[in-house]
Amino acid sequence: MKGSQIAGVLLVAAGFSASATAAEWKYVLGTDISSGDYGDASATDIVSTPFSVSYSPDEHWTFKASVPWIQIEGPGGVLPGGDGGIVVGPGNGNGNGNGNGNGNGNGGEAAVTSKASGLGDLWLTGTYSLPPLSQQYFVDLSAKYKVPLADENEGLGTGETDYTVQADIFTMYGNFTPFVTLARKIKGDLPDVELRDVWYTSVGTGYRLSEMSSVGGSLDYQQAVTEQGDQQTEVFGYFSHKFNPQWTGMLYGYVGLADGSPDQGFGLQIVYRQAD
Repeated sequence: MKGSQIAGVLLVAAGFSASATAAEWKYVLGTDISSGDYGDASATDIVSTPFSVSYSPDEHWTFKASVPWIQIEGPGGVLPGGDGGIVVGPGNGNGNGNGNGNGNGNGGEAAVTSKASGLGDLWLTGTYSLPPLSQQYFVDLSAKYKVPLADENEGLGTGETDYTVQADIFTMYGNFTPFVTLARKIKGDLPDVELRDVWYTSVGTGYRLSEMSSVGGSLDYQQAVTEQGDQQTEVFGYFSHKFNPQWTGMLYGYVGLADGSPDQGFGLQIVYRQAD
């Protein structure tokens, strides 16, 4: 699930405006499908269908709530994180008990996989947009809080509270909209696994093809969440089209460059805006 950079990309793809003053509601429905072995003997497949509601009372503040429905199948070494999967080790996650007896590819024994589905974690986000710097640079400061609704016994989450603080910086050069994201993710520990607090960063740009369409891409990096885990490094690309002032659609895909990332994934988002 690509929550960390999609939030920033949606601002770029939708043609954000720091001068907007009308209060606005925004509803986002999407699907994200990813697959990867994460350094394990067999793949973990995750399908996430997130829904979010956000409200911007003015040009500075935005408040958002987001929760996904998750389907996951794999050996139990990966937990959906809502803001990126958490690799807790080869087949040793805290899933439903079927994912920790698969061996680890040694001796040629087939991996035992488990399957689960259910509600994911609820993420609450508050964002403050600073006044434009020199009318060209824009900075958003966000604080995120994870309400652990996902069933940790089914391997749908950690069952622990997480926090994130994040800064997004945008600028505009002609049709290009470069952006940089820097975030600090504070993780709650699992009963048997210590999760590290990690840095996340994303660097990329959007490009406006027309008044209605844009494309873009980014390179995303996150430190390893566990001592035995791997970093996450991914290349991300998107196409966005604004059908009218209310409706916007986005297609995206990504490729993992490290064992801590899915091998590949893709998804779509539909956005509806409504003036208050």
